[in-house]
Amino acid sequence: MPVYSRKVQKTGGSTIIVSLPQEWVRRVGLRPHDELYLLEEPSGGLILWPAILDHKDAGEEVAVKVTTDAGPEDVLRLYLSAYIAGYNVIRLEFGDTGYRHTKELKEMMRRWLVGVEIVGESLHGIVTQCLPAHDSLQPAKVIERMADLAASMQRDALYAVENNDEVLAQDIVQRDYDVDRFYHFAVRQLNIGISSPRRLATLGLRNPQECLSYIIAAKTIERAADHATSIANTLINERQRKRPSPELIKAGYEASNLFTEAKIALRDVDISKARQVMRKIEAFKFMLMDILRRNGGRGEAETMVHALGESIRRIAEYSSDLCEVALNLGAHYRLSSRTPQPG
Repeated sequence: MPVYSRKVQKTGGSTIIVSLPQEWVRRVGLRPHDELYLLEEPSGGLILWPAILDHKDAGEEVAVKVTTDAGPEDVLRLYLSAYIAGYNVIRLEFGDTGYRHTKELKEMMRRWLVGVEIVGESLHGIVTQCLPAHDSLQPAKVIERMADLAASMQRDALYAVENNDEVLAQDIVQRDYDVDRFYHFAVRQLNIGISSPRRLATLGLRNPQECLSYIIAAKTIERAADHATSIANTLINERQRKRPSPELIKAGYEASNLFTEAKIALRDVDISKARQVMRKIEAFKFMLMDILRRNGGRGEAETMVHALGESIRRIAEYSSDLCEVALNLGAHYRLSSRTPQPG
């Protein structure tokens, strides 16, 4: 990426001007009277881009070639790569013989992805249009929604195990797909944000570093939701009918409360609260170890206690990771808001 250097010049009475590099002007197709956007960074710098690039971005598309022997899971992984990369139009090309798993593939795309519409379909392929970056679907809002879903899954999974409610446990497994859909969408939006300052501003982000922090947060929440599913599966898969001890269930609810507190610290980028929650988590982990020692048993009961305790412990650890993201964001905001003093 070239770096250009220009000296500021004064023209007329008080107008300050700077020339644009001719090489760049030709490459982007800039002409006299074209509009330019200027974005001010928190540190005081300015980022410039031509308005004509907005129209070029709208046509970004990619073709994904699908072999006839590829399973729908393999094709979905290929599609996910293009989706997360931020392409607006994604074409799946099946070739002359078509693809016999089209129905399963479309069902998986609806289950796993947000904002994907099939706008064209034939024997030879599928054309999809993906929802572009939009300020009403900012990554911070999507991640908060993910966290709310994960927290409700945790509480309901514990209730299902406590009350042998297998129907509720099955519902929690289905809800995990919703968290995954939001996760893929959040990472897509953040990758779009990293690609240009204009897109970054559209998504309500100040700098590329925020994108990395929110990607970490999204993955952390997705994993916390997976452990809520694991709690539900202690009832579904193991057919465990013996209820775990009340103190272990209570510890699970406490881990979920800590997760919610960590989400609030991240949402508000509250450094003080994040530190407070992290201290609570450290104390909680020692308490959980004592509970697990007291509730250890033999055979099937011990397996259930271990599985349940491990998921509770991991939810607490992921809560701590969310607090770490809040601390990192808070520290970066404080540094970027400092105004350089004249030397």
